[in-house]
Amino acid sequence: MTFRTIIPGEVPHREMHQILLGGVAPRPVAFVASLSPDGTANLSPFSFFNAYSSKPPTIAIGPAIAARTGIAKDTYLNILDTGECTVNAVTYAMTEQASLASSEYPRGVDEFTKAGFTKRASQAVAPPLVAESPFSLECKLVEHYPIRRDIGGNGVILILEAIRAHIAEEVMTDGEIDPHKIDLVGRMNGDWYCRAHGDAIFEVKKPRTVGIGFDALPDFIRTSEILTGAELAKLAGVNEKPVAEISFQLPDGLPDDTFAAAKIMLAQNNTAAAWQLLLRAV
Repeated sequence: MTFRTIIPGEVPHREMHQILLGGVAPRPVAFVASLSPDGTANLSPFSFFNAYSSKPPTIAIGPAIAARTGIAKDTYLNILDTGECTVNAVTYAMTEQASLASSEYPRGVDEFTKAGFTKRASQAVAPPLVAESPFSLECKLVEHYPIRRDIGGNGVILILEAIRAHIAEEVMTDGEIDPHKIDLVGRMNGDWYCRAHGDAIFEVKKPRTVGIGFDALPDFIRTSEILTGAELAKLAGVNEKPVAEISFQLPDGLPDDTFAAAKIMLAQNNTAAAWQLLLRAV
């Protein structure tokens, strides 16, 4: 790969913004509902958002001051004034409406109405939930941090504690949120989004033991030009280096080429068989 080095401050702010959005992606979308002090609802999506703790359940959003206009977001002002909001997940079906809600409507305009969303009463905070969202958090403001105002920074971090969570039963499987059912979207740069659905969702098992690591792989395996880094990681994930077992029963119908056969076994997550194939080739 050939790399381009970017030094912040030496490129226009908009270019640096797009660099971050393109490289730090996909980002979950926080669809934030808040109320002004006079009770007017505001609804806006933010992709500077993530979760940072489960005890207490803590998330953060970044409703920055608009670089183009220098005007603080209504969401930011409302949360500072009232200390409350709801954060709602954005599904694929909601994406166009959520994008419409991001329009720069004047302060005091209710984006629920403009974007066609339905208010659902919260239990512990005043701002409403988005009824169309299958996952919502009722949140209280913990702290807020303006970012580098001394150099003209426009960012802010709002740290929020979730005091209620609401999950639609329809997106649950065996007591857990099913990624295939909730159908979330993620934000990329520019006008791009991604959809966590179908083949875009894949599973990588978390290590259950301390793997031996790449450095412990035999040289003929580690330096192979046939096996990929992902395949080597599966082999390096065992907790101790296997030894050849003559009695180990390999599946029928494998190709004669050892590495090709090992790749098939690794694709099927049969790491033990892949190791035995490779060890017998020594």
